[in-house]
Amino acid sequence: MKSILFIDDESKLLRILQSAFEKKGYRVYTAHNGNEASKQISANPIDIIFLDLMLPDTTGLELLQEFLPLYPQKVFILMTAYGDVESAVTAMKAGAFDYIVKPAKMDVIEIAIKRASEWLEMKYENQLLKEKLENTASAYEMVSFSPVMKRILQIVERVANTDATVLLHGESGTGKSMLARIIHNLSARNKEPFVSINCAAIPEQLLESELFGYEKGAFTGANTSRQGKFEAANGGTIFLDEIGDISASLQAKLLQVTQEKTFMRLGSNIPKQVDVRIISATNRDLKKMVEQGTFREDLYYRLNIVDLFIPPLRERRDDIPFFVEQFLEKQRKRYAKRYEISPELMNVLMEYDWPGNVRELENALERAVVLCSGEKLSIDDFPREIKEVKHEPDDQRDYTYDPGRSLPEQLDEIEKRFIQQALAQTNGQAASAARLLGISRQSLLYKMNKYFMT
Repeated sequence: MKSILFIDDESKLLRILQSAFEKKGYRVYTAHNGNEASKQISANPIDIIFLDLMLPDTTGLELLQEFLPLYPQKVFILMTAYGDVESAVTAMKAGAFDYIVKPAKMDVIEIAIKRASEWLEMKYENQLLKEKLENTASAYEMVSFSPVMKRILQIVERVANTDATVLLHGESGTGKSMLARIIHNLSARNKEPFVSINCAAIPEQLLESELFGYEKGAFTGANTSRQGKFEAANGGTIFLDEIGDISASLQAKLLQVTQEKTFMRLGSNIPKQVDVRIISATNRDLKKMVEQGTFREDLYYRLNIVDLFIPPLRERRDDIPFFVEQFLEKQRKRYAKRYEISPELMNVLMEYDWPGNVRELENALERAVVLCSGEKLSIDDFPREIKEVKHEPDDQRDYTYDPGRSLPEQLDEIEKRFIQQALAQTNGQAASAARLLGISRQSLLYKMNKYFMT
């Protein structure tokens, strides 16, 4: 229930309003003049404010003009006598949510309250959505066009607000760390730390102290106590990259953290409790490692509550133009230049297999920008292995009728290919691609939904 402030110089009316709406569950405040109203608003969490037009020390319109800039999240409703409707219209133009003509029945006032409450709820939900998008914006560089990645992102959105452990696996450079950050940013933990550690990059003898911390004197050189990554991530998310590379002894200690959320620092016998969400990633086949006895089965199932496989870039080529545009935009801001890429060069990039995946693509584009003599990127600016891609011109592709497949099926495939080419040439801009294809933007969006969103 919302809280309400009624501002009116009629004491009897205020008592009636307060009694009636407190019985309905609202928190009700009253004020006889503008001075009292200012004190009530500053001291109490009020949502909806009813302003009488004529007050002893001011007018409702003047109060509205004073309060609106100070309290933009509140709703103001003007109460006016029948002959002052023109003033009410002026108040609406000034920013009032509604007005009520006095004397008003209780049900009319209640309808206004309900409408104002619904509007406040909608505004609150929109604010939450805006914050959610802002939280995600920095990490949501994995904007995807390919159907397989869209399905993965849909799962991510469902999983994010739970505390389930997530295992991300796929080739190096596919964006597993980016996806882990997206999960964190979409979760209720997004205001808390996101701590990442690459288990393969730290020597085995140091990894335990990095994860769990140590006490003073735990080993030679431990001159002070130090917290580990799990303590640093308390309340938030810890991302364990390359989890398949940890030793058997460390796997046992990690199992305890996943089960009990407790651990002990090196050199200590006192268990510490932490509240962390664990996301892990690997480019190795953990299931096969379990079968071979090199990875604990119980830990595998603890980490693998939600399992997400990130396909390599060669299996989602539709994403390449989007990544190209994103990475180029970074370089444009960095060097204050309008770097562009030709449709022919984009086709070459889409035909290359990218064994290093998204990371290789970003590095290749950064290299091309550095070597580019102007603002138009050339194939000569890219690494040798990309320049050696055998590119088949569009007009030489085989569109011969296949009697083993239906005509509509083959026509759909050709149409889909043309749409991909148009989107590639326009860096994923639907309006420009539609003009290139000679169709309306609505028609293109329908076809994109038909071919790529299912």
